[in-house]
Amino acid sequence: MTREDLIQYCDLKKEIQDLEKRIDNIKKTTEMVADSVQNGYKHRAIIYGVDLTRRRKLHMYENKLQIFYDKLFEEQNQIEDYIETISKSDIRQIFRYKYIDGLNWYQIQIMMKYEHEDTARKKHDRFLEKNM
Repeated sequence: MTREDLIQYCDLKKEIQDLEKRIDNIKKTTEMVADSVQNGYKHRAIIYGVDLTRRRKLHMYENKLQIFYDKLFEEQNQIEDYIETISKSDIRQIFRYKYIDGLNWYQIQIMMKYEHEDTARKKHDRFLEKNM
């Protein structure tokens, strides 16, 4: 497990969140579309239909999201296995809070009851420098 693997895992989580937002935005739009066409000089007709582009885009995003979920699940298992190999309990907790729970350094400081926000980050960075 390298620092790049951990960063990639966090980036994948952000990408999944972005994709979920895109899917939600598409689902908020209506599936029905309408168009007005001129039928003769003074007559207009309104045509209703299903937006196939929206449906295809939604289907594509949902498939992509499932692939990302599968990949995230694999990477999370690898990271959890790696975290379990860390001998120091406080370092394990910091890694778990940071990568599994997605907490920021301030939140980790509160959880670990450290006086300074930098304490957890420095322990994290020193461990990575020493072991990677």
